Amino acid sequence: MKCFVISPIGEEGSEIRKRADQVYKYIISPVCEECGFEAIRVDKVNQSDSITQTIIDYIKESELVIADITGHNPNAFYEMGYRASIGKPMIHLKEKSEKIPFDIAGIRAFDYELSDLDSVAEVKARLTKTIGTMSFELDDIENKKELQGQDIVRNDNTQLLSVLYEIQDEIAGLRSEIHNKDTETIQAIVKASVPAAPIEDPNMTMMKALLPELLKNPNSMKTLMELGKAVEKDKK
Repeated sequence: MKCFVISPIGEEGSEIRKRADQVYKYIISPVCEECGFEAIRVDKVNQSDSITQTIIDYIKESELVIADITGHNPNAFYEMGYRASIGKPMIHLKEKSEKIPFDIAGIRAFDYELSDLDSVAEVKARLTKTIGTMSFELDDIENKKELQGQDIVRNDNTQLLSVLYEIQDEIAGLRSEIHNKDTETIQAIVKASVPAAPIEDPNMTMMKALLPELLKNPNSMKTLMELGKAVEKDKK
């Protein structure tokens, strides 16, 4: 089975291309291999015909599409819309910091953060589980009819799984927010309970530092007193 990857690709050497390659290499390809799919991205296909026609053919014929909406690329949105109109299975991804545009706010997308290995592992596990709940078209029409009721149940399970993951993310965010607020509250209480240290006179600080040494050496004390008297005499 084939999984076509919809993604902003960008120019060779650009940050967009670097991120797209990392998502493809470290997230999508391993998941597809584990689930029995061949991951296909259009720039990695060697065909002589029109690239537009190649994309359309893969969108129509692939059993699964994984679409990365990061960057709000117009071409990616167009390809997603075409796939949605066909009604075949599609999964959405996005970078964690990205916001889903208002026009497609109803879709659910799995978040990833390439700089966080735990995030990469988590989104791969979620993709694997989600793909496992999906059913894919069979060539045999009679088998399609027999499995129609089962397909509906599996599609419902896929949507339910996405909702559960979304709830899980919201709970994790709330826990983090509560932890941060608790930490701020504790710091405020500690700060309020510890009185501020009084500001000490510089002369007093100096005396505290010198007094132990002067007591050890009385001659130094006498010399210091005589020096002080001479200074006072000069001032007069």
